[in-house]
Amino acid sequence: MTPLADIDVTYEVRTPDGQSASQRMRWNAAHWRQRLDVPGSGLVMLTDYQAHRLSVVDLRSKTFTVSGAPDTRFAPPGQAADGVWQKGADDRVAGVPCTHWTSTDTDGQEGDFCYSRTGVLLSASRGGVPTLRATAYAETPQGPSVFQEPSGFHEVKAVRLKP
Repeated sequence: MTPLADIDVTYEVRTPDGQSASQRMRWNAAHWRQRLDVPGSGLVMLTDYQAHRLSVVDLRSKTFTVSGAPDTRFAPPGQAADGVWQKGADDRVAGVPCTHWTSTDTDGQEGDFCYSRTGVLLSASRGGVPTLRATAYAETPQGPSVFQEPSGFHEVKAVRLKP
């Protein structure tokens, strides 16, 4: 599901090596724009789902690289994502009520996702292993400048690898 409201959420994310990291996600509902900040990485991902544009910003080198954003599986705000979903128990994450939904991915692993009433992902697990959990949540307006490359940064063209 895609959020129906402007939000600012901080998550604790489990990395592939089992470590824990923080991630901040902001969403502008009117324009379907998302910003992901990963503290300590020096990177920001800016996605405009209406324009099918993904920009990876490198704060250290003051550059950004643009590519196409995922669009074939994107569920517009208010519509459920593709797949077979089973409704589960109600819960509360980061002080926000949510409902658990389960589904099986293409690898046969069961995923569990807890979504708020406004479509915000608050927790997720795969194969019973927690992968993401909201630690802070705010429904607050997200202006357009949040989703733009910083002034003075320059674009670096992506290198296409041959198969």
